Amino acid sequence: MPLSGIRVIDLGRVIAGPLGPMLLGDMGADVIKVETGQGDMLRQQAPSFAKDMGGYFATANRNKRSLHVDLRKPGGDKLLRALMASADVVVENFRPGIFDTMGFTDEVLERDFPHLVVARLSAFGDRGPMGHRSGVDQLVQGYSGLMSITGSPETGPTRSGIAVSDVMGGLCNTIGILGALMERKQSGRGQVVRTSLLEATMSMLTVQAGKYFASQEDPVAEGNHHPSIAPYGLFDTADGQIQILVSRNEDFRRFATFCGRPEWLQDERFATTGLRSINKNDMRAVVAEAMVEKTTAEWLDFFIENDIPHGPVLSIKEAFDSEQAQALGMTLDMTAQDGTDISVPRFPWRFGRTPARVRYPPPQIGEHTEEILAEVGLSDDQEVREALLCRK
Repeated sequence: MPLSGIRVIDLGRVIAGPLGPMLLGDMGADVIKVETGQGDMLRQQAPSFAKDMGGYFATANRNKRSLHVDLRKPGGDKLLRALMASADVVVENFRPGIFDTMGFTDEVLERDFPHLVVARLSAFGDRGPMGHRSGVDQLVQGYSGLMSITGSPETGPTRSGIAVSDVMGGLCNTIGILGALMERKQSGRGQVVRTSLLEATMSMLTVQAGKYFASQEDPVAEGNHHPSIAPYGLFDTADGQIQILVSRNEDFRRFATFCGRPEWLQDERFATTGLRSINKNDMRAVVAEAMVEKTTAEWLDFFIENDIPHGPVLSIKEAFDSEQAQALGMTLDMTAQDGTDISVPRFPWRFGRTPARVRYPPPQIGEHTEEILAEVGLSDDQEVREALLCRK
């Protein structure tokens, strides 16, 4: 597998921290999830597959082994240092400053673990006036500007339907880790890689950020329509709804004719793709009037026949049950150590020669304690054993 031989110590919690180590594990890394206290809080988040196996938890913790230890005790610190000495990557998303107070400042990491790639993920970053604040996904969605362009003029700012800042933070964290591992092949040295939910989210604003920087105009929420291309969005039909993208000029000519609106082709506002974008509100209004004159089936026949991008809006159930998702195998079924059946979304990529696979289902808390202790030579260390919270 692509990352066979790489060991990752996962000190992450909730979604943003654990997501990256899971993806590294999917690619073959040996991931040890170190849990303390009551364990990752998402273990208890309903709905659950079983006790200590919340649905949220299962989506970010496959391909990991679990160790449950009190890191505040001397034995816990000894165990963590032994794990770090054996590892290639450490991931932590404690509040900024916490890992330092545990004795792991950047200077200590470079001195004692020069081989390690240490990924430090926070909510707002480690500097600036908010650098030491704790934060969660929705707060970052708001602070990043994302919520201001999500929703519609009628709804006002709206959070994304998923924890998108958490996910973006986890993905950017993973990319940074992979980059640092590649550089280590040349230098032989690890390094600290930092990112935050805020940096990740703002870096992904793409079109809307480009619109702001190019025009100095603050983008606003556009609802279910593209912020610049028209017609591109969700429209009502005579008996339902459909999403369409009619961007190319040749597509627009056929579309106007099928709509029974030949006058659009003579209208200077709609003469080109660029002009339709400039006059997007006028374009949306007249298209909306035309779309309700035909049924969804009629529109589908037209768009399919002319190979014009279109599609429905599916529920989560409908999406996973769809023929396309079934063909891609987007549901990943696993069985936990206690026999609990678990289903989660499949890996986000497919390798041609070295496919991702499930080596470990989401672990029970402390499930792999004994084998991990043996691997780092601490099975008989009484001080370490006194720090264990779960001995499985």
